[in-house]
Amino acid sequence: MALLITDECINCGACLPECPNEAIFETRSGAEEKGLHVGDGQGVGDNIYVIAHDRCTECVGHFDEPQCAAVCPVDNCCISDPAYPEGSDVLLEKAKTLNPDKSIDPAKVWSGVRN
Repeated sequence: MALLITDECINCGACLPECPNEAIFETRSGAEEKGLHVGDGQGVGDNIYVIAHDRCTECVGHFDEPQCAAVCPVDNCCISDPAYPEGSDVLLEKAKTLNPDKSIDPAKVWSGVRN
């Protein structure tokens, strides 16, 4: 499943450079301008960072945990989005497709991924 950024976001920007899939945007409109999907009700008013679900792989294949959550200074700000359930196999394929020039490691899957 993709991750989402809750309205607890303080707009610090720590997550933005950490995403290996460039799925995080400063504003909802910024993601939508690129033709990417953001979940209903997320980033309304362009006042919090958002994650484009079609680019989020929960860092599967890249890291042992989602990097946005790892660097975020706010507890439980970057969480699993129940509206987008995807298993590790789907997330790994998405990571390979989004990053054809990067090495994707199938062993890099965090415990929160549905299987």
